[in-house]
Amino acid sequence: MGPDVRRGAARPARGRRRAHPLALRRGLRAAHRGDVLSPRRITATVEMPVSAAVAFRYLCDPRNRPEWQSSLKSVDVPPDEEPHLGQAWRETTSVGVRPQMETTELTPYRVWTERGTWRGVSATLSLHFTDVVGGCRVRADGELTGSGAWALPAGAAGLLASQAIAADLRKAGKILGARPRDDG
Repeated sequence: MGPDVRRGAARPARGRRRAHPLALRRGLRAAHRGDVLSPRRITATVEMPVSAAVAFRYLCDPRNRPEWQSSLKSVDVPPDEEPHLGQAWRETTSVGVRPQMETTELTPYRVWTERGTWRGVSATLSLHFTDVVGGCRVRADGELTGSGAWALPAGAAGLLASQAIAADLRKAGKILGARPRDDG
């Protein structure tokens, strides 16, 4: 991407030639501004056969993540540390990415938000919990952004993120549904 640096600077247009008159697609930025693509929005909604309190306790604890998150191999967090606002941990994904994660919002049984960064990629994900008849609804929303050389890979990963998060949350719901009932 960008000019071939071995050729020198591009020449100005000659004669009647001029720059293309149409504006750039929304989300594209000038090279000196960082982002090349707009942040990719992530959304998913899943119903689980357990209460919001049970789902919240399970999903907001990073130690449980490798059990239900398909892309995750391991989590580095102290084994006796309870989830709390500002909690930080490192994850290792199946493709070798090792983002630094942090809990940025924690409202018991209602909302949990994490922020992760790795090189030029950052992601924010919020889980919203609502009790419904027969269980709870978990709505995930967030965004994935990349800057510089990481903008294109982040945008590509963001294309499948909503489906992957929905599948992971469905897996978590099955795991919780198979456990003895705890409506706490």
